[in-house]
Amino acid sequence: MRSLLLLAVFGLVGWTMARTIRIRASRSPAVKNRMLIGGCLFLTLGLVIALWLPGRVPETQGSPATLGALFARPPADDPTKPASL
Repeated sequence: MRSLLLLAVFGLVGWTMARTIRIRASRSPAVKNRMLIGGCLFLTLGLVIALWLPGRVPETQGSPATLGALFARPPADDPTKPASL
């Protein structure tokens, strides 16, 4: 359910952005060209941040990935014994 809500929010934001860009780009060819180049630059920057940067950041004890791994751990066989870290 949460995934569908998140997908709907992202879709609404994307649709609003596309509509706004279409309105601005229809003003003149120069604005259209500037927005096209800017979009390509931001797309490239987003891909670099999403794909290259996470491999460059070392994982530490307090990092969110470590906390996620701790909470995603399956329950222990004996409920009286806590899972070892």
